[in-house]
Amino acid sequence: MELHEKIRQMLFGVIDELNQLQSPDEHLAKDMETPLTGDSGKLDSAGLINLIAVTEQKTVAELGRPILLTDNRTLSQVNQVFHTLGTLAEYIQLRLNE
Repeated sequence: MELHEKIRQMLFGVIDELNQLQSPDEHLAKDMETPLTGDSGKLDSAGLINLIAVTEQKTVAELGRPILLTDNRTLSQVNQVFHTLGTLAEYIQLRLNE
């Protein structure tokens, strides 16, 4: 399986975990176009923190490589990185390929 597909599957697992913590009307869709932050995003600040924590944990567990999503580089472009599930996936792939 290619890296981008592994990242996609890993992020769908993250969404599954986050959805367990939210009411059904706040569930995130497992779609790469799902808005995470911004005007149409469903995550508040606590939801974003949970997303970051679970993503960091699953990246190590499922992809075998740590990634830090709370560093200055990431947080300086938080609205771009966490705009959609797809932009997050692209960013993770970029960081893992460094």
